Amino acid sequence: MNFSVFKYSYLAPRDKSSESFEDQHLVDQDDDLEKSETQLPKPRYRDHAFRLFPWILAFITPAIEDGVVEYYDTDFENEFAHKTKYRGPPTPEIEAAWDQIWNLGSVEVPLDGPARLGKAHENLVHIDSDETRGYTGMLEVFHQLHCLNLIRQYTWKDYYDEHMREWLDTGHNHALVDLNVTNHHSVGDRMHVDHCIETLRLQLMCNADMTPMLVLKDDTVAVGSKADFNVHHKCRSWDRLVAWQRSNTPDKDARGLNPS
Repeated sequence: MNFSVFKYSYLAPRDKSSESFEDQHLVDQDDDLEKSETQLPKPRYRDHAFRLFPWILAFITPAIEDGVVEYYDTDFENEFAHKTKYRGPPTPEIEAAWDQIWNLGSVEVPLDGPARLGKAHENLVHIDSDETRGYTGMLEVFHQLHCLNLIRQYTWKDYYDEHMREWLDTGHNHALVDLNVTNHHSVGDRMHVDHCIETLRLQLMCNADMTPMLVLKDDTVAVGSKADFNVHHKCRSWDRLVAWQRSNTPDKDARGLNPS
């Protein structure tokens, strides 16, 4: 089982005192928000590092340096009732499928990588604590997929407790569900989900997909038309990225995961 620093609940179990701290933290956040409403910060995206980010990334992301990225054209299969192995009520198979598309270990960021991103190198973690090696990092796509999975799991939180307790209590299965399913009012879980919603909001607005979604005629519905969710896209090859990640991660336990 590959444990990740991006997991929260079971790797950092919380007691009542920590829950109280989290409650207060949320209150403090609300107070800070009220104070800042009249003095919004200036956007940071005009900074030099942000304007150069696509070019900087090409020099610090090992996968791009290795020529892993390839593109292909495709139409999404995304009708409302379209079935995939990632949809539906939780099952051991669905939990494993989601875990296998995000929990694939870390990457080694070159020593000059943080500077190219406009980030300080102090307090960054070196691979194997070896200061001659690069820094421990994670490709953001895997963090984002972790967040999407966490939100999915949160929508089924009661289901895990009511229907999957025996499975969760077997071996390391509980590590696949990054929630405190026995506490239906866990502030920590709520904070984690809110962080993940914000993560995906930032990513969606940053990349701002400009692909048109078309409208189809449909006489079977009252309005006479419906959105065509099978949108045409140019995508990066996921299989090539995953194969590179599995081959290059310094996390030995991550390399043995079965392909998704």
